Parts: sequence; C-alpha cells; structure tokens
Amino acid sequence: MPKVRAGGYDFFYQRMGQGESTVVFIHGLVMDNLSSWWYTVANQMAKHADVICYDLRGHGLSDRPESGYQISDAVEDLKNILAALDLRRPVHIVGNSYGGVVGLATASTYRDLVESLVLIEAHAAVDEHSERKRNQLVHGLDLAGLLLTSDELARWLEDAAGRKMNRMARSARTLIYDTTMVDDLRDSRPFTPTELKAIDCPTLLIYGENSDIADRGELLVNTLPRARLCVIPGVDHSVLMEATRSVRDLITGWILNGGPASTNGGPGVNTAGVQSGSGG
Repeated sequence: MPKVRAGGYDFFYQRMGQGESTVVFIHGLVMDNLSSWWYTVANQMAKHADVICYDLRGHGLSDRPESGYQISDAVEDLKNILAALDLRRPVHIVGNSYGGVVGLATASTYRDLVESLVLIEAHAAVDEHSERKRNQLVHGLDLAGLLLTSDELARWLEDAAGRKMNRMARSARTLIYDTTMVDDLRDSRPFTPTELKAIDCPTLLIYGENSDIADRGELLVNTLPRARLCVIPGVDHSVLMEATRSVRDLITGWILNGGPASTNGGPGVNTAGVQSGSGG
C-alpha cells in the first residue's frame, strides 16, 4: 500500500506512467477518493505522462486528523506531497469539484508549482462583498452545500449504514461529525477577484450544462486571464461520471495536444457536443 509521509501525515497515493509532464489528479469532498480518477481518466493519461493520484487528508486511506481541513491546509498538503515525491518541475493539476478549488488555491499560492489547471465543476467561492452570497458559495463547496444541516445527509447515512454500516458511509460520518472539517471549510477565506486575475497559468474549465454551479464556470472564464470554458450538454455536477469519455478526451487533449497554448490565441479545444468559449 503506497503511502508518502508529507507534513507529518501519511497520504495514500498511486503513481503510474512516465513522460515529460506530470499530471496530479485531486478528487472531490467527503464521498470521494482517488478511485474516482483511477477508474475514469488517470489510467488513460498514464499512457502519455507521469500521473499521480492521492487521497486528500481525511479521505480514503490517508490519515484523518481531527483538524486541519481549511482549503489552505489542503494546499500545503499538496505542496508537501510533491516535495516528498521529489518533484522538481511544475505539474498539471486536474481537480474535480472541491479538488478543483484546491488546484485553484494552489495556483494562487504557489504559482511556480503549477504548469496548468483543469477544473471540473469547481466550487470557487469569490468574495463579492455579500455575506449571504459568501455563505452560499463557501458552504457550496460540494455535496449540495456540504449538506451541513441537511436532513438528506442524515437519512442517507442511516439508509447506507444501518446495522451494517458500509465503509464509505462510516468514513463520511466520521469525517463530517468527528473532525473540524465543516467548521474549517466554513472559515476558509474565499478568493478575491484580484487573486483570481493573478493566476496566469492556462486553465481549462469543464462544467455540465445543467449544473447548479454553472455560474462558477462563467465567473472563472471571465476572471482568470488564460481560461477556456467547456460546457458538456445534458449533464449536471456529476459530469466526470456522466460524461467520462468527453471529460477524458478534453483532459488528454489539453495536456497533450497544445490545449494550454490555445489560451494564447491558438486553436481552441474541439470536442464533439461540447460548447467552448475563452476568457481573458
């Protein structure tokens, strides 16, 4: 079971493939782990590049400390993991949902670490001088507002667990109720427009046409200086699972076929059935 010691914690990871580029995949929040990438995009990408997937703090087989779940903590975890793996070149970061937020924050904090970003359904909270809106966005990082007070979460845990609580339900319950994750995410500082405008690495944004956070894609493509937005028709927030082939093709094309360069005025990302636009 491969684990890397980084920043005082053990992180479960998988590394495969080889090539001139390194691609780091970051999964979503609570009901997710690196397997969502392993079974969708990572193996295909490993035919062409050095690929790293890892379980976020508190998730999967990584350590689950009681505290330390602010977005900035996740950024430090990633930086420490890359250092522990002796990665000395910038990496492409591919993040799904909350993983996209971690990627975006990493590019904002450590610009030299990131060659390009692919953000899939990223819940990017932006300080728009509205406390109500800020709360909606910060609490909307994943799982329908983290399901902070939702009866739906309690019902799901009860149904999934019962007397024979399955591993995923048990893990979700522990992470939500036995750590400071919810409070830490609530206290995480949103991005400012100035910070977003300073992220100058090429960025591919992938959102579902029916996503309830499609406006985040529009905001990011109009704020990030080198961003391209691709909208996949007929799907919602679960775009990675609902349109795996389209997402895989977009990511592979982005990394291998000049996608990052296209944000400088070259050819756009062309995938059948995908609407695309560019910002900056």
